[in-house]
Amino acid sequence: MKKYSWIIFAILAAMVVAGCGKEEKVQTEDDKQEMKQDEVQEEKESEPVEREDDEATSEESATAEQEEKSEDEEATSDGVEEATLDISGSWVAKGKDDGVKSKWFFNNGELAVNEKYDYVYKVEKYKDRHGYTVVKIIRDDNNMTALLLKGEGDSLEALTLEDDSFDQYFTDGTVPDGQVIEFQRDGAAWDSMDEAVDLWELVHKNKANEVSKNIFWENYERDLWEVVEEGTSGDTMLLHFSNISGAGGSFTKFVSHGDRVEITEYNGNASYPQNPSVRYTVERADGKVIEMEDLTQ
Repeated sequence: MKKYSWIIFAILAAMVVAGCGKEEKVQTEDDKQEMKQDEVQEEKESEPVEREDDEATSEESATAEQEEKSEDEEATSDGVEEATLDISGSWVAKGKDDGVKSKWFFNNGELAVNEKYDYVYKVEKYKDRHGYTVVKIIRDDNNMTALLLKGEGDSLEALTLEDDSFDQYFTDGTVPDGQVIEFQRDGAAWDSMDEAVDLWELVHKNKANEVSKNIFWENYERDLWEVVEEGTSGDTMLLHFSNISGAGGSFTKFVSHGDRVEITEYNGNASYPQNPSVRYTVERADGKVIEMEDLTQ
C-alpha cells in the first residue's frame, strides 16, 4: 500500500508541475498578444498625429500661396499685366496734332531729348489698369513728368503727364485728354561706338579715298576712341580720339542718313564744336567717299 501511495503522490506532483508550465506558457502567449495589441494601439494613436501634421503643413502652404497671391494682386491693383515694352534706343517723336518733332534716346535710365542728357527715367513694372506702360521722368529742374505708352515694336503712341495731370493721374488714375505723341524708332540710329569706328577705319583704309592718304597707322590704336555722351543721340555719334602720346586729341562726328553717313572731323580738342576741319559723305556699305568739303577755307 505504501508503494502505491508513493506512486500516486509522484503522479499528482507531475500533474502540478505540468499545470504550472502550461499556465506559464499561456501567460507568456498572453503577454505577447498584449504587447502586440499595445504596439498596434500605439501605431493607431500615432497615425492621427502624422495626418494632423500633414494637414497643418498643407493648410500652411495653401495660406502662404494665398498670401503671396494677395500680395501680387495688391502690388498690381492698377493693372495685373507686366509691362514688356522695350523703349531703349533712339526714337523720333512727333505731335499728332502740331507735327512738332523731337529726338528721344533712352539709355539705361538716362534720357536725352534733342541730344541733351538732362533727364533720368524709370519704366514701371506693371501696366496700369488702362493698359498703358508708365514711364516716370525726372527733368533737369527736378520736377517729374511721365509718359503713358501704348503700342508694340517700333511704333508707339504716348500721352504726357505734367503738373496737374501728373498729380491727378497718380492720385486716382485719371488719364488726361491731350495731344497724342507718335513715337517711331529711329532706323538711322547707331547701335554702338564700334559700328561708327568700323566705318571710320573702312573709309581710311580705302586707298581710293583721298582721306586715306592722311593717316599714319603706326600712331593709331582702336582703343583710344571713346564716346562723348553730350552730342551723341540717335542718328548722331560723337567720338573723341586721344593721341597715342596722351597729349591732345581730336573729335569726329558721324551723322547717319540711312545708307549714307556724313562724317565731320575736328582737328585738335580746341576746334570742337566751332571749327570743323573737313566734312565728307560716305556710303555706309563700302566706305566710299562720294562727297568731300574742306571747311578750313
